[in-house]
Amino acid sequence: MIKIKSCFELRVSLCDSCKYKQFKSVDDLLNMGYDEKAITPLPKYCVQGEWSYHLDTVATLAAEYKQQRGEKAKQVWWEEQERFWNDRMEHGLACRSARKLEHEKYEARRYEMLEKIREERVKRMNEKLTELGWEKEAERYLKTEPYKYVYKEKPLTDDEWAVIMPELTALMEIEREKLRKEEIGEHIKRRIDKWLKPAFTAFILSRPPNEINPNILEVALSDQWRTVLCTEPFSEDLTESSVQSAGSQIPEFAQSWRKDRIGQLLELVRKSKTYSGQEVTEDVLHLACTMFRCTNCKCGGPGEVNTYAHTLVHSCNFLWMYSPIVQVAPRDAKHLPPPELPDDGYSARKRPIIRLYREEERHILTTLEHVGIWVGLDPHIVFDDVAHEHMLSLLDTLGWSCDTTVAEMEERQPYVECFCECYHDPKKPLSRKIYRWKKAVSIII
Repeated sequence: MIKIKSCFELRVSLCDSCKYKQFKSVDDLLNMGYDEKAITPLPKYCVQGEWSYHLDTVATLAAEYKQQRGEKAKQVWWEEQERFWNDRMEHGLACRSARKLEHEKYEARRYEMLEKIREERVKRMNEKLTELGWEKEAERYLKTEPYKYVYKEKPLTDDEWAVIMPELTALMEIEREKLRKEEIGEHIKRRIDKWLKPAFTAFILSRPPNEINPNILEVALSDQWRTVLCTEPFSEDLTESSVQSAGSQIPEFAQSWRKDRIGQLLELVRKSKTYSGQEVTEDVLHLACTMFRCTNCKCGGPGEVNTYAHTLVHSCNFLWMYSPIVQVAPRDAKHLPPPELPDDGYSARKRPIIRLYREEERHILTTLEHVGIWVGLDPHIVFDDVAHEHMLSLLDTLGWSCDTTVAEMEERQPYVECFCECYHDPKKPLSRKIYRWKKAVSIII
């Protein structure tokens, strides 16, 4: 298709090939011997990045200009040409505006016509798929107006339907499976809201406020709850007995969970210089001089330290808002399939591998997607030997035992005044630096 460009001022229409031949720049025209007076009144057009003039029109005006005798006649002729071509340019501008308006009207009419055709095509496809038993699937799929089937410039005919029906039927099978999974997801979400959340809340409220416990996602993925949430018939509500049975297992699960997390912390203590080669028990974790540090985020400051309870709930121990690596296989599977690598490109951090026993359990992750998933303590959490020594020095200064616990320190809350040359500014009065005990240890590291 050849694109024609109209030059309304010149009363000509040219294709691109002719336009390049019939328009010349000022420099080219001057080199060809044409007088500038025969060029400047004419409208100019941008051709290949240069302002250019129509060669035939320039030749005509140049011939007329030569016929003028005397400077006065030439000046009168030039002024007449300037007025004439100014009027032509105004007319050309009006023509372009009119053509643009007409084109917009045409496009609006065409768009309206195509919209009606599309609506009719969607309606007919919906009716035909409903007759074949795909009512719900068709309604949902055709709402997206699939380009391949909807955006046509002619109504749907029986011949066309015979061609696209097998393709659409296969797509309806896929859509039905999606709907089935979504319905299961809704059932599982309702079960979590109705049964798991109240049971989990009741458990948390029954425990001491300073006790470390698993979050709701970890409880939902416990053997008891994932079985209740994902294997009971979705056509029926859960029974009180099954919920109570699963709920009664939460304390035991929490105890096992706590033991595992404490075991991981004790491993970090055993690897430290302070406790290397020594027997370490859980009692060590409760000591005020047992301090940990996150090398990943610095916990709010370069030397910020935490005691064991705060360390276990530190945000870097959890994966937030990103997909874990999922591995789905039955409980009794002898060989596990390779983990499904996430496709979001977030690979800078270690990702936890979550083992699911059935596909339905994915909906637990979706429902509780904003709950952090445990990734572990290693390698970002370390036992801080330097903070340990400073804390022992602080306890000695206070005249307290080196076996003082975190609970005792929190109860007494000693304030510590720090003196250091780096705090002193000769231009200012002597300042005092007073901190709570953990902050004081963090500041001097």
